[in-house]
Amino acid sequence: MRLKPFRIVRPDCRVVVQLEIYEEPEGLVCSVRKLRGRMDLPRGDWLRAVREEMHKIEALAKAAGCNEMRCGGRNWGRVLPDYEPLTGVKNGLRKGLHNG
Repeated sequence: MRLKPFRIVRPDCRVVVQLEIYEEPEGLVCSVRKLRGRMDLPRGDWLRAVREEMHKIEALAKAAGCNEMRCGGRNWGRVLPDYEPLTGVKNGLRKGLHNG
């Protein structure tokens, strides 16, 4: 199920995100389907902002009952160091959304 796109609201940020939730044998998965826009921030601030926003998206996914977060397309590996490679998806990454 694709969710309605939403805007990330913060200063110097114009980003729209669309998520999709689907079921796999291991449970529900939340995937970033579309990510468009830009954050006009210095590098260190940009990195911190992206990680903060991903943590918010992960919390939304977890609240929706998802046990895994996925993204792909661009190589976000250095930006999201707590994600691990996802085979079969170009530059795919995954992260378990564990309780606790």
